[in-house]
Amino acid sequence: MSGNDQPVIILVQPQMGENIGMCARAMLNCGLTCLRLVSPRDGWPQESAKATAADADVVIENAEVYATLDEAVADCHQVFATTARERAGGTKVVPVREAAEAVKRSGSRVALLFGPEASGLDREAVSRANLLVRFPTNPDFPSLNLAQAVLLFGWEWRNLALEIPELSGEVPAPCGEVAHFIERLERELDASGFFNSEEMKPHSVRQIRSIFHRASPTGQEVKLLHGMVSAFRRERDSSET
Repeated sequence: MSGNDQPVIILVQPQMGENIGMCARAMLNCGLTCLRLVSPRDGWPQESAKATAADADVVIENAEVYATLDEAVADCHQVFATTARERAGGTKVVPVREAAEAVKRSGSRVALLFGPEASGLDREAVSRANLLVRFPTNPDFPSLNLAQAVLLFGWEWRNLALEIPELSGEVPAPCGEVAHFIERLERELDASGFFNSEEMKPHSVRQIRSIFHRASPTGQEVKLLHGMVSAFRRERDSSET
């Protein structure tokens, strides 16, 4: 299994170096080596992470650090976000085994998001997900630590990677391209007076973002969407002259 066909594990605002190290150890147990960190609380690198990684040096030493989640997922084609919720708006929630199978069958680069230890992923992060991943734990005691969650996903992916051949097909556009389109759409909607109030605008933008990420448009479809926005812009400009 090469690094090209494995998912990217992204820890969003991890709080403790020890937990990052244990995640790296869990990843390498399952043959995963692509680790990205978004704004780790105590900076990077951290000696405490290396101490708990138990010789998973290849993961720790090659970990990439990003200031924002959008930068971390820009070159990924799909984003799966872990959650303890049964439902989350209109985004589909699947058990971890089904998510691991979707990763293997995607034929594209998939990012797996794991949230801060104390709070999990916030609504802004979840709105960027194509799919939400739930761990079917004991409902009377559902709490998992960060490394346990990474290990459970990695274990499912490892087993399925040995069984399911890589599939090829239409690959979704990189998340950076989709984000660029959504930013442009937001500006045009703002200019046309679509948002009724500044107070409700963040909620509306999250909903719009979620719609497009769930759809997983291809690069060609994103170009088509840009063309549609350009046509509406020309129509608005001509009506104003």
